[in-house]
Amino acid sequence: MSSLTTHPSRAPWAKRWLIGVALVCPLFSVAHGADTVRIAHDRDFPPFSEVSGGKPEGLAVDIFRAAAARAAIEVEFVPVSFEDRQRALEDGRAQAYFPLAITPERRQSLDFSEVLVVTGGALFVRAPNVPPEDLAALAGKIVVSPRTGPIAPFIEKNAPAVKLMVAKDYEDTLGRLVRGEADAAALSYHVGARFVARLYPGQVVRSRSMFLELPVAVAVLKGKNAELVARLNAGLAVIRSDGTWQRINERWAGK
Repeated sequence: MSSLTTHPSRAPWAKRWLIGVALVCPLFSVAHGADTVRIAHDRDFPPFSEVSGGKPEGLAVDIFRAAAARAAIEVEFVPVSFEDRQRALEDGRAQAYFPLAITPERRQSLDFSEVLVVTGGALFVRAPNVPPEDLAALAGKIVVSPRTGPIAPFIEKNAPAVKLMVAKDYEDTLGRLVRGEADAAALSYHVGARFVARLYPGQVVRSRSMFLELPVAVAVLKGKNAELVARLNAGLAVIRSDGTWQRINERWAGK
């Protein structure tokens, strides 16, 4: 950068070129000199991430891949269960985990990248009933939700009039709903719809809107791997600006 200040007569295009090199080169020099980065992802969280044919796929996976490629980050994906995500970071199996919703509680032990995609909590009921758009309409009713994730704690804290039933996972939650053990299920707007299509097509209806908005990102242990997050954020900025992020979302919207 000193050469820019000691040679004021340098042509503007040359200055812009040197600034670009200064910004991009650290990404490439660090990446090519480093080992492959191990990234854990949820093995069964469609449409964001899952394992199909032995390979990771999903909306969040495609966004992550594109951002990592722009930042020259070599990645090894490590599929894990949702319950095992924290242990995967703590025992060194992975340096980062995604997709994970950003919440104030999680910020206490984790740092997050910029947002990959936004999802949220939605309500599901047995067909042909019409699902309510908010939790207030379910006061005194039984609402079932998975014990993992931020939706059940949100209901417990913000909708005390609802009778919350906590289930093991998405399959257990929908099973209880279909059997009539609950009046409604509270699940991820996008993920819940995929599980319904897979397990109970035509039997469960989703609300049109989300009662809780949840930004989803890449997580690392608090105070760890800050350089990785910074490089990934740079890659995310590029794919948002050049239209790649939008194209990926449009492609998955049709699936």
